[in-house]
Order: sequence, then C-alpha cells, then structure tokens
Amino acid sequence: MRNPLSWDYLNAPLYDTPVWGPFSIAFVALCSVGFVASLLAYYDAGRWLSRRYPIAYRTIQRATGISSVLFGLGLFFFTFRFLHVSAWGLYKRFWLYLVLLALLAEAGYYLWWARTVYPAKVRAHAAEQLKRRYLEPALAGGPRRRGGKRRKR
Repeated sequence: MRNPLSWDYLNAPLYDTPVWGPFSIAFVALCSVGFVASLLAYYDAGRWLSRRYPIAYRTIQRATGISSVLFGLGLFFFTFRFLHVSAWGLYKRFWLYLVLLALLAEAGYYLWWARTVYPAKVRAHAAEQLKRRYLEPALAGGPRRRGGKRRKR
C-alpha cells in the first residue's frame, strides 16, 4: 500500500487505484451511519429536549444540520468514485479526506463549545428562569397588588 497522505495518492486517477479499500469502507460506513444518525437527531431531538433543555436543543439542531450536510457531501463524493465518473475531478480521494477533515473540525469545535461556552449559557439560563419565577406578573389595565390580605367589599 502506498502512503495515504501523499499528493500522488490523493489525486490518482480512477484507473490507477481500486475503489474499495480499508479507508474507503470505513469512510462509507462512517458517512452512512452518521448521515442517518444526524437526520434522526435533527428531527427527533426536539420532542424530548426543546422544553427542558432549550440550549442543548438549539445546539443539537445546529450541529446535526451541519454534520448531515458534511456526511451527505462525503457520500456524494464517494458516489462519483464508486460509479467511475470522472467529472470535474470529484472522484479524487482528496475530496474524501477534505470531508473527513471538516467532520473532525466540527467535532472538535462542538467538544470545545460543550466544555467552555455551554456551562456559562446554562448558568445564565438558570438565572433567567429564577428571575422569571420571582417576578410578579402585572395585571392588564389595573394596579399591581403587593400581596397581603384582601379587602372585603
């Protein structure tokens, strides 16, 4: 096997390299499972997360939207390779490696976000909920009552 990171290997023509290998099988499996899982998480996460954990819900919606596009692009580029279509150079391994790099970058970003930004947002959301719970709602068009005993009429 040649060096999988060499420029000649990444840009090799279709007739020079086989379609199926250990990297391509792992890549197709990752993209297929990831695409289905990201679509399921995108459409089903709201049912059980939206009210109780709104920050996590919005984050999962954003992350799975991006990852489903990236997984779909990976499957798209591999389809060119599988069908031996040499249009615009989209069959090259370079595109598959680029999609994999983008997926790793997205995973790294959301891991960083979960460790640094998410706890601060959860604390701010909890403080806002506590503040809303103790605020007294004003009556529309009438004076505010401060509590205490009711006057009899």
